[in-house]
Amino acid sequence: MPYLLETSAAIHLRDNHAGIVSLLAELNQRPVLSVLSRAELEGGVFARPHLAAQRQRGLAALLRRLPEIDFTRAMAARYGRIVAAAGFSRRKAIDRMIAATALEAGCALITANPHDFSDIPDLDLIAWTP
Repeated sequence: MPYLLETSAAIHLRDNHAGIVSLLAELNQRPVLSVLSRAELEGGVFARPHLAAQRQRGLAALLRRLPEIDFTRAMAARYGRIVAAAGFSRRKAIDRMIAATALEAGCALITANPHDFSDIPDLDLIAWTP
């Protein structure tokens, strides 16, 4: 099964955390990254200005290694079904869109925050912790 790397796990890869880097090396195929996660990562570069240059370099390296997947109309419709099943949450909106991406693309979702996705039906979840 293909893998979709969620933002929380991607942050650890961006920051080169050894435990997460070793988990990536154990996969039988390279995961993909949602453009939604990319948007979160791009914004996160500047969350702490004193780390921006380091984070920018880490993000550039990460983006060179991982193919990206666009958010499609089918994924938007799946997001609607997730909201219908789990309820609306502004805090979880992007997470649920990323989950919709994984479901529509037939991917297992790799995350460092599995509790954020525990209410999403049929999602194949893989928890990575640093």
